[in-house]
Amino acid sequence: MTRYTTENAGIYSVPQEDLENAIQVLGKFEDAYEHLMRSQTQIPFDLEKMRVEGKIKTVRYKEKMAQKLINNNIAMFFEKHGLK
Repeated sequence: MTRYTTENAGIYSVPQEDLENAIQVLGKFEDAYEHLMRSQTQIPFDLEKMRVEGKIKTVRYKEKMAQKLINNNIAMFFEKHGLK
């Protein structure tokens, strides 16, 4: 990934010639983060539905559970770096 920002004492800046590219990358990041958070909200409902249906031993259930853990780790990583 191309880095467009520079950091100096906790303040980030973008050269004027890279501003449009930086905005596009930031927008894509924000979209990905929102998708991650929506997924984390939806997965518990999906898991509960599968529990009610007695499908806790299925591959799909295990995949959903694994995805929940992966998403949680990614979210914690972002939070650790001040992105929430």
